[in-house]
Amino acid sequence: MHSKDRRGTAGGQSGQAAVETAIVVPMMVFMVLGIIQLGMVHNARLMTEYGAYRAVRAGIVNHGDCTLMEKAALAALLPTLPPLPGKNARVDTVEAAVDVHREFTRKLFAANQRLPFYQDVGLPLFRVEVLNPSGGLDELFSTYGSHMQGREIDYDDVRDERVIEANLLSIRLTYFYELRIPFANMQLHAFYLGREYLDQLKGMQFELQRVGGGNAIQYLQERARAKGGDFGRIVSLARNSGSQRHYVMPLVATWTMRMQSNLFNNDEHGPGRCVVGG
Repeated sequence: MHSKDRRGTAGGQSGQAAVETAIVVPMMVFMVLGIIQLGMVHNARLMTEYGAYRAVRAGIVNHGDCTLMEKAALAALLPTLPPLPGKNARVDTVEAAVDVHREFTRKLFAANQRLPFYQDVGLPLFRVEVLNPSGGLDELFSTYGSHMQGREIDYDDVRDERVIEANLLSIRLTYFYELRIPFANMQLHAFYLGREYLDQLKGMQFELQRVGGGNAIQYLQERARAKGGDFGRIVSLARNSGSQRHYVMPLVATWTMRMQSNLFNNDEHGPGRCVVGG
């Protein structure tokens, strides 16, 4: 009788342990995956800051050349770039980094054109925007570059505040970083959207809530899609009907430096091509 009681107790404890394991293990796996993905996001954010620095540094010594700023940003982001189909993404040696850089340059700058990386939705891999000087560049060139045939602005020109301000080059780098850790990528993508649109969702388990006939993640995606622009493109990538979905999070950094070369009036490569709203 006592041995049966012991067997029954042991069987009950074993069943309880199995249930507890089934509950705890998925949570632990999610935590580990989430920590890894957050670490990768933090690294990408640091490289975005470095990319903004490298881009503006290239601009101030190369007459505000937009194409050179974009290529400098690309080089800085190399360790965090997503793998190209059928290509090796490792950059742990100089030779490997050169190969990856060459492949991305070919894809992004073919025929001297800035091509979208996610061509199905028209989203770039990253975007370099000139915040300053912005607007009225033609007038600046004609007014302050008159002694240079209106082609450039002397970076040492200190005749008034307007030209002094124009010789501060300020850029914003937006890196559309692709989250790549399974399951954690979807959750962090939802958290990113939630940061913008959590006004109607409450609690830690907001993704389980039902809103407007759908779950919370679908609700967030629909609101982002309705906003349009980059939000709509990011949601389209995450809701791709094909087998390959991309969960993207924009990382933004700004940097400002004083020009150390003359701004050129060059529509093909000059700062006007990257001016916000230009």
